Formats: sequence, structure tokens, C-alpha cells
Amino acid sequence: MEFLSLNPKITGSPMLATLLIGIFIIFAIALLIGWYLFVKRMRRKNPDMSTEQLFLTAIALLALLLFSLWHVSGSVAGVEWKGVDFGTRNIFNSNNTEEIHNFTVKVYKPLVHSLEAVDTEISEMNVLLSDIDDLIDEHPRHSSLLIRAKKTWSDGAYQLRKQQKEVKKKIRRAWIAHDTMNQKAVDTKFSRKAVKLDKRVNRDLKTFRKLIIKVHEMVRNDLAGSQRQLGKAKQQAGKGSRNTPNFKPKVIGTLLAYSKTIDANVHQGMEKLVNEIAITEQRQEKNREHLEENKDLEGPLIKVIDYWKEAEIQDRHYFDQLLFALESALLGRKLGLKKGDYAITSMNNSLKKYLPNLLKKVQNKRITIDNSY
Repeated sequence: MEFLSLNPKITGSPMLATLLIGIFIIFAIALLIGWYLFVKRMRRKNPDMSTEQLFLTAIALLALLLFSLWHVSGSVAGVEWKGVDFGTRNIFNSNNTEEIHNFTVKVYKPLVHSLEAVDTEISEMNVLLSDIDDLIDEHPRHSSLLIRAKKTWSDGAYQLRKQQKEVKKKIRRAWIAHDTMNQKAVDTKFSRKAVKLDKRVNRDLKTFRKLIIKVHEMVRNDLAGSQRQLGKAKQQAGKGSRNTPNFKPKVIGTLLAYSKTIDANVHQGMEKLVNEIAITEQRQEKNREHLEENKDLEGPLIKVIDYWKEAEIQDRHYFDQLLFALESALLGRKLGLKKGDYAITSMNNSLKKYLPNLLKKVQNKRITIDNSY
């Protein structure tokens, strides 16, 4: 666990202050000796000086010396030694992570478990958020959903990280006190605070998980919308998304592969629809070739070509709808919906029922054109 993300500033060194006071005392003794020699010398040079005058002079010098000692010792003790390493900096290095962890376990173990749960949640969310930008580029027709999901989750993850740092900061502060002060008193006080911190962490985690549920509801609504539009004439795109009419070949391959995970019949149905589209294109091309050699049959041949073109447009529209529905389901899974989620299973069941009827409709259309001579 990373309890040491922020390093406190070193503000003083009592050891250095004591050392300097000691040096000053030695210096003061030397001054006292010098003072004695000075007074003795004065007596020799001024034999007429009375004992009272000599005593008052000595007392004045001694008082001045003691005042200087008191003033300097107080100043030394109050010095803030900023940015200097006096052997205590290792308290704030990452080497103490394990010590802080053990301290927290000893005082209140549930707090450690709660923080570990937050770390796991944030790590998993970071992976998911890093993937969403790629998903927006790959699936522009669902860009609105993806952008809203990313904003909701990234804002929530930011707040959770911020709150977690504050909790870890309080833990580090308690550990430093434990390491430098009365351990029993510190542990007793922090054990009460740790219970409150644990409740705070779990409250923050619960708030974050509500945002996960909120996005999942957004995804379920998107799935329901895609499901309702199956078979409708309108071109599909998520509300507010980029209006891109065609799926990229790479995305089509991905969605066809995903259809295989739903059901083998769904995948086969998609492949059959692709084949039906290919047939309409082939029929148009063949009739165009005949038209080149038979200009006098332009009227009936163009009419047949138009029939096949109409069938192609309709088949592509159906295929597009199915791809959009598959994309909704695939993104739902990527954004965290379980395979057994009711929105996913409902979409899967709709695809299983819809595809056979659609294929029958498409094939009947082709047979009708084939028999239209």
C-alpha cells in the first residue's frame, strides 16, 4: 500500500540545537576563565581599586555573560532547520511503507482492507478509462454514450483518489507520532480515529460504486434503444453521437466475431446476410455486362438492375441495424455489464428471434426478383 505519496517538510533538529548549546557552554567556560584572568590582571594594574569596586565589576561581567548564554541557547533551540538531512529523512522514504502498513494493521486492520479495496477499484477503473478513448474512435456511432461514461467515471475516480490521499496522509501523520512520541497514547487515540476513517473510506467507495451503476444504467438504456430499432427504416446512431453511416471493415470483423459468442445461429445468420448482399451486387454487375452488349434491351435490363439495387440497399440497412445492435451489446460488455445481465440476455434473445425472420424476408425478396421475368 502506498502510504508515502506525500513527504512532510523537515522543520527542525533538536539534536543539533543541543549540540550547539553544548559548544556554547564550553565557550562560556572559556570566557569565565578569561574573565577570572582579566579581573586578576585589573587588580595588579589597579592596586588602589577597592574590593567593592572589583566585586561589582566582576558581577556585572558575569551577569552579561549569563544573559548572553540564555539568549543564544533560546535562539538555537528555536531555529528551524529546513531542507537539511539530520538522519530523520528516512522516515518519509518508501522504505517505511511496510512499517506504516503494519502500524495500521495493528491499530485497526479493517482500515487497511478498505484502502486496499479502493486501490483495486481505482486500478481497474484506470485500465477501463484508458480503453474508452480507443473505443470512441472505433465506435463513433456510440461516441455520445462512451464520452458520458468516461466523464462520469473519471470525475468519480478523481474524487476517490483525492479523498484516499487525505486518509493516507492522516495515517502517515499518526505513524510519525507513533514513531517519535508516546506510542501507547498515540495508538489509543488513533484507534478511535481509524474507525472514523474506515467509515469515511467505505462511504467514499460506496459513492464511487454508485457512479459505476449509473453508467451501467446508461448502457442498459442504450441497449434497449438499439433493440427497439431493429427492423425500423431509420439509420441508427446514438443520440448526440457522430453520424457515421458505415462501419469500418475492422469493426465489422470484431462485431461478427462477437456474434459467435452469442450463439452459433446468430453468427451464421450474419454470414448469410453478408452472402445475400453479395448476391445482389453480383446480379447488378452481371446485368450491367449484358447491357453493354445489348443496348437495345436497355429498358428491361435497367429495370432489373434497379430491382437488385433496391434489394442491396435494403439488405445493407438490415445488416447495419444488426451491427449497431451487436455494437451496443459489445460495448455493454466492455463497460462492465455481465454476460448474464438482463439487458445483454434480452438483446441476445432478440437477435436470435429476429435474424431467422429477417433472412426469410431477404431471401423471399431475392426469389421474387429472380422470378420476375
